Amino acid sequence: MASFRCLFVSFAACALGKLSPGEQPLPSIADSGKKIFDKIAAATANSVDGITATVQSNPLQFPLLTDFWCAYELTDRKRTPALLIDDMQVEYADYVHGIVPQVKLLLDVFREAGLPVFWSTWWRWGPDDGFFNSMDRFYGPVGWNTSSNSLYNHKRNGGDVLPAVAPQNPMEWRRVMHKSYSLDMFDERPMEWASPSDQGTLHVELQKLGVDTVVQVGAWTDDCIISTAFHAFSLQYDVILIEDGVSTASKQHFNAIEVMRGALAKVLLAEDVAAYIRNGLPVLEAAPKAKLAGSRAQPVERQAASLLAYKADAEHQEPLSAVSESISVDAAMRLVFAVGCTSIFSFVSGWVLRGVLSRKMRDGDTHDRQYRRFM
Repeated sequence: MASFRCLFVSFAACALGKLSPGEQPLPSIADSGKKIFDKIAAATANSVDGITATVQSNPLQFPLLTDFWCAYELTDRKRTPALLIDDMQVEYADYVHGIVPQVKLLLDVFREAGLPVFWSTWWRWGPDDGFFNSMDRFYGPVGWNTSSNSLYNHKRNGGDVLPAVAPQNPMEWRRVMHKSYSLDMFDERPMEWASPSDQGTLHVELQKLGVDTVVQVGAWTDDCIISTAFHAFSLQYDVILIEDGVSTASKQHFNAIEVMRGALAKVLLAEDVAAYIRNGLPVLEAAPKAKLAGSRAQPVERQAASLLAYKADAEHQEPLSAVSESISVDAAMRLVFAVGCTSIFSFVSGWVLRGVLSRKMRDGDTHDRQYRRFM
């Protein structure tokens, strides 16, 4: 295989006119690979679904920098999805209340379709709970007994599932797991199921049901959600991240979403996935129409299709250019009026002041002549 790679690099370098047949290949395969890629990218830029290659100069001298996104569509094949509701619990109500409607929408749709739903809640109450591990070492002893340490629950019944998205029957309650050791819903260590049974790990239960696609909602985006997403991906599940259905308490919410978007997940909106589950409609990975309160805009320019949502909204609104033009004209008229008034005031004031000064000068000159007459 190594000799084949060298032969390929030599042939490619010769084809590009960089080496003669008798010369040795460049010492850095990455360097020669970049040159080959540059030639290909120049001829067929952005022609492959799922990748846009952007060759950039950077201080670390990486061969190239690229942006990746999900190339498949939900309608590409028949799927058996499962909804994973992560840590939508009483303890985190203040942080997840904004995503409850989207989570409930998907929960209702999955129930209607007879598709499986699994819940998890974070179930730790202090450093003496028998699960002291790397998370305890990371967070440290500071705030162990106060609400400033988010590693533990501090509210009464803080580990209970929020009523709006809670299980409704014994079968659903069998699918609620209490996480205490790992952020990951797919952790291979034994989970404590809310309803004791002979159930295995989440992966085992999903395999029994023939699940091949997981839809993720809940908290925290940059902890449990991203950890579960990477593990699901490594277990060969297609990962669907609901952008308006995840939340966190840190400033890393959008960063975590972008990491998952570029590495393993198809990032979609709750209403679009609901339409797909109900009607089998295609879903476009578009920029979200709304964000959680206090969030900053994060436009997604991955596919040309993502602009359709904005174009559709624009048809029902006054064009921004027209609004800007009217504002500009109004501002210009106000400016002209203000300048005109200022000019008139300055002219009148100057005329009056000049008259007053002239009169004083005449009076002073007359007084001076009368004074010299008596000398």
